[in-house]
Amino acid sequence: MQQRDEYKNTAFIYDFLLSGGLAPIRRDICAFLRDCKAKSVLDICCGTGEQLRLLSNDDMLLTGVDISPAMLAKARASSPSTIHYLETDATNLSLLDDEYDGIIISFALHEKSAPQHEAIFQEACRLVKHNGYIIIADFCTPIAGVASQITGKLIIPIIERAAGRNHYQNYRYWMSQGAIEGFLQKHSPGKMTLIRSRSKNCVQIYAVSKINKLAKRSKT
Repeated sequence: MQQRDEYKNTAFIYDFLLSGGLAPIRRDICAFLRDCKAKSVLDICCGTGEQLRLLSNDDMLLTGVDISPAMLAKARASSPSTIHYLETDATNLSLLDDEYDGIIISFALHEKSAPQHEAIFQEACRLVKHNGYIIIADFCTPIAGVASQITGKLIIPIIERAAGRNHYQNYRYWMSQGAIEGFLQKHSPGKMTLIRSRSKNCVQIYAVSKINKLAKRSKT
């Protein structure tokens, strides 16, 4: 049975609502990929494709995957034909091992169940080249300070609750397990480098590199 498209009714306004807040994070990701001279980039759970469109003037092979038909319809309508989109489950991608210099997972893990976000990360580890990078942007534990506490414990939870019951439950679990820091400490098979903190230190962008080949799950 086909999975219900959770973004069917919101894809057309997604960028309007969130582009402004996400813009600095997307620029940071672009700058990192350019600095490491990435030539092939995969955006997992790419949504409307805005992150890839920001890279479309660079000499890169760009691919986005998402399970939402509505999101991908918006992405394809808004993107140049040089960006390739696939409608598929990010936990089980029919793509070859060691294919990408850069893999982006931006605000996708916190909204998934634990088995799902672990499987997505395993797929990223399988698909990234031995000298490539997995770039993850997601919510972190708010630091001390009024701005960080208000943003992390009031504003973000309100936004996450508005995204739906399952989304909010998964977000709460993500935060209870130590957020992005806790996830990477538990699951990362490589070197972790903090690229930048954003959104009043409630979002962190990490690059995972030097992936342990033995930790990868191989496709057969």
